[in-house]
Amino acid sequence: MALGQTCTPMQQATNARPPRSVNAAIQLIWLTLIANALMLALDYDDASSDAMAINDILLVFNGFVAIKIAGCKNWARLVFAVLVALDVALILAFGLDEATDLEVLVTYLSVALEGRALLNLFSGEADQWFSPSQKN
Repeated sequence: MALGQTCTPMQQATNARPPRSVNAAIQLIWLTLIANALMLALDYDDASSDAMAINDILLVFNGFVAIKIAGCKNWARLVFAVLVALDVALILAFGLDEATDLEVLVTYLSVALEGRALLNLFSGEADQWFSPSQKN
């Protein structure tokens, strides 16, 4: 499926609900967002207002992407893959040296959940659901 394509009307009519792997991925994304939002709330006093604003925007954007994935938007699962890659790259580049134990735990948990969500979003079942050529 090309970047801008979405599910065909036939797919939406016959497969209005995402397959199990996509549903699980969406739930994992929301779980990650909730964990990160709680972490931001706990860290609210220590963070700069600029950092909080950026994190809030990223949380909202990730929620938007999750909603679009549930709406069978292939571009959204590709954007999610890029966001996860950037997340991992930033962790590797800057490390977690100054993070608290709880922040490290939540970060590793988030990356693990995002990784599992990616596996689900690019499984054969998900590929078929996102494919415009699906007929059943």
